[in-house]
This record gives sequence, structure tokens and C-alpha cells, in this order.
Amino acid sequence: MQDKTKNTARHQFLIPSKVNIMVHPSAVSAHNVWLKFRSKKSSIKISDVDKYYKPLVRIICDRDHYLYFDDFERMSQISQEESKLKQPFIIIAGHDQQIVKMAWSEVLTLCFYRDVNHVLLWQHLKKHCAQSILRELMNCDVLRTEDYCRFAGIDQHQYEYQQRSLVDEIKELGLEQDASWLYEK
Repeated sequence: MQDKTKNTARHQFLIPSKVNIMVHPSAVSAHNVWLKFRSKKSSIKISDVDKYYKPLVRIICDRDHYLYFDDFERMSQISQEESKLKQPFIIIAGHDQQIVKMAWSEVLTLCFYRDVNHVLLWQHLKKHCAQSILRELMNCDVLRTEDYCRFAGIDQHQYEYQQRSLVDEIKELGLEQDASWLYEK
């Protein structure tokens, strides 16, 4: 049976400082994990780029405010550096399952960054993201460390080295002595 509701989208320019834009409630958990693990690198300055050439960000209109659910890096850049400039948005209808997938796919892109702590990121993904979504996005049947390493494009020895380094760091700081959670498969 086909869905009777027609998915529509409309293009609109908004000035973020004059409207209420926030993270979609279904994407908050993914956004928090992204904030914890995102790279603290500099971003490319595109504030002087014409508004018609800037990347579009999808948002959902919810009464008196707008909700974003992916493109976390771009939204961070907009809120920090370009909030007083007109920005291009695509306003779409929301579908919670799709929003959750897109939010977590944004977090999964972090595993391709060079400076990410793979051990902690993998632990957070397994703890906060539904396993079915992880399996679908990572295109795997089970969620083992080997699957994460293959997906992230890293050698398992690299992962294990980070694991040992993290255990040593925990011991040096005098924190939790039971680090068995690091070795969960």
C-alpha cells in the first residue's frame, strides 16, 4: 500500500538569529555523541559565499520553531559564525525513523576522522544507538569490534592499541580500575 501523504519540500532562506532553530528531539542523543567526539579542527570559512551557493540544510517546521537532525557540522558553523546571515534551508516533512537514521549516520562519519578515539566512539555508538540502525548503516549482520574496524577502515591492531592506551590512561588518572567494558566485543 502506498503512503497517501505526499512528501514535499520547499526552499527557504532564513536568518538563524531571528528564528528558533534547534536539534530535533529524535536526534538529540546522536547530536550529543557527535558533540563529544567531533573534531575540534578549524572549518572552512564560507560566510562570504553567496547564499545561493551555500550547502542546503534540511529542517522541519514545527509550529513556531525549526528542527534540524543532521548536518551537525554545518549547523554548528552557522550558529557560531553565520547566524546573522541568510542561510539556505530545505523545509521538509518529518519522519522519526528517517530522522534517527540520518542523525546517527552523521555520528558514524566521525569514525573516518584521523583523530577520533575509536574505542570510546564505538562504546558510545553501541550504548546510545539502536543496534538495528547501526547494523543497517554499517551494512553488517552483527556488531563486533571487527565489524567496526572494517567499517572505519582501520586495522584491528590500531583499535587494540587505543584500547591499551586508554586502560593505561585510566590507571594513571586513578580512575575506575575495572576497565572490562573496554574489551566488550
